[in-house]
Amino acid sequence: MLPVAENDNHDRTPACASKQAKLKGLMARIGGAGVTLPALGAEAGARDRTQMLTSLPFGEVHELWAETMADYTAAMACLLTALKDNDKPILWITSRAAVLDHGLPYGPGLRQHGIPPERIILVQAHKTIDALWAIEEGLKTDAFASVVGECGPVDLTASRRLTLAAQTHGSRCLLLVRSGEAPSSAAHSRFRIAPAVSHDAFFDAKAPGDARGTVSLVKHRGGERPFSFTMEWPSHAQDYLSMAPTLADRPAAPRAGEPVHATG
Repeated sequence: MLPVAENDNHDRTPACASKQAKLKGLMARIGGAGVTLPALGAEAGARDRTQMLTSLPFGEVHELWAETMADYTAAMACLLTALKDNDKPILWITSRAAVLDHGLPYGPGLRQHGIPPERIILVQAHKTIDALWAIEEGLKTDAFASVVGECGPVDLTASRRLTLAAQTHGSRCLLLVRSGEAPSSAAHSRFRIAPAVSHDAFFDAKAPGDARGTVSLVKHRGGERPFSFTMEWPSHAQDYLSMAPTLADRPAAPRAGEPVHATG
């Protein structure tokens, strides 16, 4: 997953340019001409916004919000990106409704995102209340890299319970939420995910390029300012076919009419 665009460069926005001009004029009027002013909005050592998904803090609940069904695939890709920072098992809790709409985690797709399927401990709950209970119980241990929840919108009471469990035990909860409206919650952060238009393929201008998604931080209890950037998932499609291992590893069969020599 690669960052391809970012709109968080505050010191290049028209508003900041206007402020710089006003400050320079003020400094000139008070006799401070020649003083170098720092770039507004620039933060020393500011971390790359595109790395936030791979460094979500523990002890909190984080939401990846897909507003429509069409947004869910991009949100799932961002979720898998957030799971790469640890080698511990992943407790993945889904609900019957989520499975009917979106299916179960797909092994080859997990591997393509750098997550071995054997890391996943999958729990399929029949009801949403059962899924929420399983998520809360999973957060009460430090045995997992993350606890993933696919269970639709979570009400404020349940969200507070999950947040309390995560903060008490230092665990991390990633909720993949599909909702037409932003739900009220006690989550530490919320990212709004939506698909973006891809560029043309390099080998054919009429072919679709690699998949892209827009990631927007819309809520952050740590004081992080809202921002948005575009991510790209390189397909790296193979242009050849690999032979199945059971066929590739066995000796070649003799051609018709050739003698077969016994060995040993």
